[in-house]
Amino acid sequence: MRLLFFGSPAFAVPSLRALHSAGHEIVTVVTRPDKPRGRSGRPAATPVKQAALELGLTVFEPRRASAREAVAELRAARAELGAVVAFGEILRPALLTVAERGFLNVHGSLLPDYRGAAPINWALIRGEKLTGVTVIRMAPKLDAGPILAQRQVSIGEDENAGELEVSLARVGAELLTEVVARLAAGEAIPGRPQPLEAGFFARKLTKEDGKIDWTASAEEIRNRVRGLTPWPGAYCDLEAGGRRVRVALVRVETADDGGPARDLAEPGTVVRVDAEGIVIQTGAGLLRVRELKPAGGRAMSAADFARGRRVRPGDVFT
Repeated sequence: MRLLFFGSPAFAVPSLRALHSAGHEIVTVVTRPDKPRGRSGRPAATPVKQAALELGLTVFEPRRASAREAVAELRAARAELGAVVAFGEILRPALLTVAERGFLNVHGSLLPDYRGAAPINWALIRGEKLTGVTVIRMAPKLDAGPILAQRQVSIGEDENAGELEVSLARVGAELLTEVVARLAAGEAIPGRPQPLEAGFFARKLTKEDGKIDWTASAEEIRNRVRGLTPWPGAYCDLEAGGRRVRVALVRVETADDGGPARDLAEPGTVVRVDAEGIVIQTGAGLLRVRELKPAGGRAMSAADFARGRRVRPGDVFT
């Protein structure tokens, strides 16, 4: 089948590779333009562009894919079907008409729940135990088209957003390839309409979402750290020894394990430092930080950080 593929981040790469391996003719790969990244500020290609060039595929990088000129160029490709996986731009109705049999989209949740830009992060932040991947036939409204296929995925107890994204990307690639194969074989897959008002809306995250509120419970903070790792990161400031340093929490766990009595100190107060990390009072229960990342530094064990910074009980995370 002649395909247009739209995608940009690493989440989309397994789908691109799977469709290519399945023998489909990917006539054009559409991705976001190169942009400055890292401390050097040098322009860097998206992961999808890098993978497409490795596969010898044609790459198109419009500033706006729904612009009239871009739509005309994509229509000229005469694709049968479009596949969209985390492209990074909402496709306007005119663009959705350039492929003869419409467009499919891979979404990292069990729609209609967690419709929006950050479904993986919000599922973790909200403490879900189960998520999945959905393939829909695209419609003009965001993540609202009829559901063609879904697959459930269990969330690991300590899995963070970066790790869960890798798992869902693999499952999404498998599911998308199966759906495209069925369509290529002439099967008419009935779509299941979505209730448009159902489910939690997974809005785009900002750096502000990373601020830790120590009055929340230990479990709520644990889930927030998982959902915000690796980006935007769950961060706070530590006041210790008359100095303040910003840190991002990387690995944490609840710590009601026979230590000091719960909920006696103010939220954010260090109650214990041991070989396993730093134990902190929250609004309800204790939280142990096992791994953290100081501003401008690399991730390290909390025990090593505490020794180097001389963190003591009574110091405060703000």
